[in-house]
Amino acid sequence: MSGECRSYSGADESVNAASTALNAFLERLIDLGRPETLESLAATDITFSQLRILSALACQPGPMSVNAIADQVQLSLAAAGRTVDKLVGCDLVDRREDPSDRRVKRISLTDAGRRYLETHLAVKRGTIRHFIANLPADMRDNLCAALRPIVDDAVDHFCLPSDGRQAS
Repeated sequence: MSGECRSYSGADESVNAASTALNAFLERLIDLGRPETLESLAATDITFSQLRILSALACQPGPMSVNAIADQVQLSLAAAGRTVDKLVGCDLVDRREDPSDRRVKRISLTDAGRRYLETHLAVKRGTIRHFIANLPADMRDNLCAALRPIVDDAVDHFCLPSDGRQAS
């Protein structure tokens, strides 16, 4: 029994150590790219809420209702509706009636919306590439060796368990 407690304690320590290291790494990487990301947003007059809606739409296989968007980005229905209206006015999203229920409006990205997101993501990718390029070769190789098995595994380690809770 005491062996089980030690293994749980060891697993907890391992989880805590890995979580702490990864959080510190990601926070530093985000800080590195923050000026370019903010400059990219400022240059287009896109608000953070608008960016969140564009990102939510990009992650879906098809159009979303305003209700679904509000739930996804945690805005009130009224705020989501106003934000969608602004995005429609900028030609970044398209609003159409649902073919089966005309009361429901379906929102999807336009080509301009996709291009905007790709440009925004290119800034982040450039920051990551610059960071990686400046690492010593052995650290770069070690980082790649550590990440590849996670990304390439047959199990999708990025999915939450089916009950929607994060793994503990």
